[in-house]
Amino acid sequence: MYFSLINLIVMDAIIFNPQYVLKPDSGRTLILAAEVGRDSLKNMNENFETFIHPVYAMILSFIDGRGSQACINTASQYLHVSPSKIEKFVNKLLDNPKYVKIETTTGASFFPPHTIIKSSGVIRNIRFKPEMFFYDYIDLRYKRHLTPTSVTLMVNNICETRCYYCYADKSKPIQCKIPLKRIFEIISEARLSNVRSFDVIGGEFFLYKDWKKLLEKLLDMGYNPYLSTKIPLDENIICTLQDLNIRDIQISLDSLIEEHLVSSLKVQQGYVNKIKETINLLGKHGIEVMIHTVLSQKNSTIEDMESIYSFIRSINKIREWKIDKAGQSMYAETDYADIEIGNDTLNTLCNYLMGLEKQSSFDIRFPRPQIPNQILAKNTASDFFNRGFCSGNFSSMFILPDGNVTICEELYWNPHFIMGNVLRQSLNDIWNSAKANSLFHLRQEDIPQDSLCHSCNKYVECRSVKQVCYREIIKKYGKDKWYYPDVNCPYILKDS
Repeated sequence: MYFSLINLIVMDAIIFNPQYVLKPDSGRTLILAAEVGRDSLKNMNENFETFIHPVYAMILSFIDGRGSQACINTASQYLHVSPSKIEKFVNKLLDNPKYVKIETTTGASFFPPHTIIKSSGVIRNIRFKPEMFFYDYIDLRYKRHLTPTSVTLMVNNICETRCYYCYADKSKPIQCKIPLKRIFEIISEARLSNVRSFDVIGGEFFLYKDWKKLLEKLLDMGYNPYLSTKIPLDENIICTLQDLNIRDIQISLDSLIEEHLVSSLKVQQGYVNKIKETINLLGKHGIEVMIHTVLSQKNSTIEDMESIYSFIRSINKIREWKIDKAGQSMYAETDYADIEIGNDTLNTLCNYLMGLEKQSSFDIRFPRPQIPNQILAKNTASDFFNRGFCSGNFSSMFILPDGNVTICEELYWNPHFIMGNVLRQSLNDIWNSAKANSLFHLRQEDIPQDSLCHSCNKYVECRSVKQVCYREIIKKYGKDKWYYPDVNCPYILKDS
């Protein structure tokens, strides 16, 4: 999805929304968020996906920032369809704030809000070519993606901090074993396969010796990786990021009360001043900052939140502040009972944050208060079967530092979920391997009899396309019981 920019000044210019991307798939075309992690799609889940007839994707490829009539006419000429039909299609989508469903004899196509928008007309944005969407057949169904849509490369599992709530498997420290040349090949493979996003993480990304070369390659191939760090960055590193045109970075910041961080992250005295200086320097060099806070028992006071807000409120390059509650980990050395904050504490913090939200110049996102004695219908069959999609092995893959590929970041080296290894296989070979397909299309007869899934008469309905959360299953039942029912299964809960 390379694109070129051609200067134009047009009064009635229209464009396929740059916040979306088109991805060819078997018998259909996907519309997806152009990037993940930035939450740029207001009031929408950035993990959404819709699918459309490939002909509609061809039309959208011509909606590139020119005047509306020029876009319509070139699409009409290419497809040998009357301009009036193209114009009718465009008008349905232009600045439409709602989802749009278009029925055809081959099935329904779904378009997200504001699929086509008015453009400034200053540039022509050529992101797609219609021949990308040639097709031999039509298949407008929810199904596993033909090629991976999102790839994440974990370069190490080594950090300078030791967060007591850490969810990562650090039982065996591993530096990246994949040669840089092979990583470059993998990135090229991803681009050729229309992979939408290619992200890099640690451990700590900036402890990877070739981080600069890796970023250069990703940016050169049109990827904008989501970067996150917990370590203070010196001005030389920040200047390098600026030179590479890195637009943003996430800083993990749980408090600016130093003794709390010394206890929870095992950092040295002086850490707070260094991380403050990092945030100031990022702003100075024009790099936007996303602050991420994880709530635990060691930073669960209003004073902790105030220490962060009173500092970042004066930084003009803060894009958002996101606050999450620490989740249960399979790998933390501390019992979750000594990590998790209670609902009363959470509600106190949320009420405080709601006050800040009204006055803040940047977005503040946090869990909403838990209402006492609130009556909710939990874990009903309807809720369960209408659950969201898990992207693992459906649209995404995760590359570990030794080259092994797994379906989910938090499953790490669990052998049941290793699909292949990039040192020996291409991305598409791994994605289409017998192991990957057997994991996704797990046969009921292959599930051991001690699992209720083995004999459940809802198995096909439950597992067709949508998958269970293996991470949560393992957390609850243990590593060797990965084949047990989903923890939210209404039938197992009813019987337990």
